[in-house]
Amino acid sequence: MEEKKELLDQDERVVEIELERLRGFVNHPFKVQANSQMIELQESIKKYGILNPLIVRPRQDGTYEIISGHRRKFAAEKIGYRKVPVIIRVLKDDEAVVSMVDSNLQREMISPSEKAFAYKMKYEAIKRKAGRRKCGQVDHNLGKKSIELISLKKYIDNLV
Repeated sequence: MEEKKELLDQDERVVEIELERLRGFVNHPFKVQANSQMIELQESIKKYGILNPLIVRPRQDGTYEIISGHRRKFAAEKIGYRKVPVIIRVLKDDEAVVSMVDSNLQREMISPSEKAFAYKMKYEAIKRKAGRRKCGQVDHNLGKKSIELISLKKYIDNLV
């Protein structure tokens, strides 16, 4: 595994990992399609390389689960890359779900069913993180229910 010099967080750095060591996110709601946008992404990667590293988390079997970057991995694989730049983050399951959903909702072309499933996954993860399964899962730091937090984020994202 070859390390690059760019430091991110205290424990994070950009490294290159072989494609065969990367695994898709379990129950990933967003489909990777070989369409015209994928061709554009492949052309961009051929010309400029992968500008934004994938975000992955380590698994017990020595592989890495992709949190963000399924399309970049697919495109890189199709044009013959053997390694891709990644940022390795240690995330709990629910943190990984929230991060995966948030990083993918900014994409332009998302079907309503993908979006709905993603919000449902995020809602369930936030409920579990709160540690309670009843009462609408109030976040005691902000005084809001989980579903209100998701709605507020969606509203703010639409303003930007």
